[in-house]
Amino acid sequence: MPSPRASWAVERLLPLPGHGPVLRNQTLSARDGVIEGIVPTTGENVQAGSLAMPAFANAHDHGRGLPTLSCGIPDGPLELWVSRLGVEPHTLSFLNTACAFARMAQSGIGAAVHCHNTQNGRTLLQEAQGVAKAAKAVGIRIAFAVPFAGENPFVYESSAPFRDIFDYPDQFPALSASRYRRSLQEGLDITDALAELESETFHVQYGPVGPQWTDRATLEAISARSASTGRRIHMHFFETRLQQEWADATFPEGIVNYFDKIGLLSPRLTLAHGVWLRPDEIELLTARGVLLSCNISSNMRLASGLPPISTIIDKNMKFGIGLDGMSLEDDDDILREARLLRGLMQTTQPGILGPGDSRISTPVCFNALMRTGRESITGPDNGGLLEEGRPADMVIVNTDRVLPYEIPDAILPELLLTRLTRRDVRTLVVNGNTIVDNGKCQTIPQEDMEKELHDIVQRALKQATASYADTVPWEEHIRRYYSDSLHTNGQ
Repeated sequence: MPSPRASWAVERLLPLPGHGPVLRNQTLSARDGVIEGIVPTTGENVQAGSLAMPAFANAHDHGRGLPTLSCGIPDGPLELWVSRLGVEPHTLSFLNTACAFARMAQSGIGAAVHCHNTQNGRTLLQEAQGVAKAAKAVGIRIAFAVPFAGENPFVYESSAPFRDIFDYPDQFPALSASRYRRSLQEGLDITDALAELESETFHVQYGPVGPQWTDRATLEAISARSASTGRRIHMHFFETRLQQEWADATFPEGIVNYFDKIGLLSPRLTLAHGVWLRPDEIELLTARGVLLSCNISSNMRLASGLPPISTIIDKNMKFGIGLDGMSLEDDDDILREARLLRGLMQTTQPGILGPGDSRISTPVCFNALMRTGRESITGPDNGGLLEEGRPADMVIVNTDRVLPYEIPDAILPELLLTRLTRRDVRTLVVNGNTIVDNGKCQTIPQEDMEKELHDIVQRALKQATASYADTVPWEEHIRRYYSDSLHTNGQ
């Protein structure tokens, strides 16, 4: 039985900001998750100040309902920050991710990649099922990247064991503690089990966490599985200089060339970060259709550096925008993230008539925010553009705060990118369903769930036997390992 027809009347419509004219006084209608019609409407049916555009896509995230800083874990550098996550309180995966997804929705995000960090390696399937339940409850499109890892749990080891730099290793029981390591087959079985939960708004991807944490046999098996099934792959890559240095020492032929040799490079692959990519690597990735997720706030907070956006644009590499669970203010404001990206573009591109010109950088950023980043989640599903026959995923903002008087339509996209924030988002529609209305999530009792999550974390922190202070001696050994270049055999 067909679903009921839904409609929204808006004062302004931008099918894709910066890529076409502004349409005035339009009614969009949708049925069965698809835009059925876009027609002019009379002014009395329109909410003043309303502006519709495609929903935003978060091309890389970790679905943290409670940000790490709120748990007493200070920011980076990444290799130290990762070691601090061991004191993060355990929560319920459904509760944690539902709160995160609802907060994203209130920022206008209609689709996101969820890279899952397991809190108990033996219960990944149960945790993943909780995430699937949260995605269904909130109603935004989620791609769940099943984590495959097991290598280098403490540092990026070469032939120099991390344990050997400890004067008194027995004082650090984690060195000898048994660690559960999922086999490749277990990971593949979990992926197949989760695939049974797939729907219009929930998809499963292979998620080798990163080459420094995943062995070659796993990378090669995932590459083959992806080629045979068409399932997407999502992986962290070259987030820090230390990762690049380890890769250079471990893959003398070049790690990107190795990826190409095993068939990993394809339009099905998304690489997150790519901060330390070289021009020739970007050129090869572009030729193979690989998509990149740029995560500026996270790279700044975790002292990773900034992506070579000038080269990325010059080589025409496709890229989206990701928050990585580390937005500048821990508020999942992806509009501000897009603004950061544009600022980076404009300060690194040579010449006033190049991509650094806002007339060029603004449409590029909107395309990354709404179309290209979406591909990392849904694949090329025809979305990210408000036209008849396309997916009914849209955000409606109120422009009263940012647009106090009339300006030329040609300036409007730049003004929106410069001034809009999450507080201006009024409505989010995903698959034809209203997820956010009047700025509030309609699909779950968000305030009650956030209170429950905070109560759980507060109790856990009070009862915790370890805190960030306990990681400081451990961190000194991590610093020593890298400062002595042991991750590259000291070369």
